Amino acid sequence: MAEVDLDINNHSYRVACEDGQEQRLHNLAVYLDSHVKHLADSLGQIGEARLMLLASLTICDELLEIKDARMREADELAPGALREANTALEDATNRLNLLAEAL
Repeated sequence: MAEVDLDINNHSYRVACEDGQEQRLHNLAVYLDSHVKHLADSLGQIGEARLMLLASLTICDELLEIKDARMREADELAPGALREANTALEDATNRLNLLAEAL
């Protein structure tokens, strides 16, 4: 198990992770740190716990917006995909009927 030192809002945190995941964890910390710093610039140093909470909620909001957008995209694609599947099934049925008649 590897350990990584992460710097968030000028505080260092040592975190354990699976071997090979160090860079990914570092990238996540940089992303979180950018949110925390943005909030600290806007709101001031309102306490580490509050900054972390607000940054986490902001990131969760981003994630949910992305998930909602993907669900809307899937809903928009679904009718077209169903039409294509129905057309393919009808074509296959017609070919099978032609083969059955030929036999």
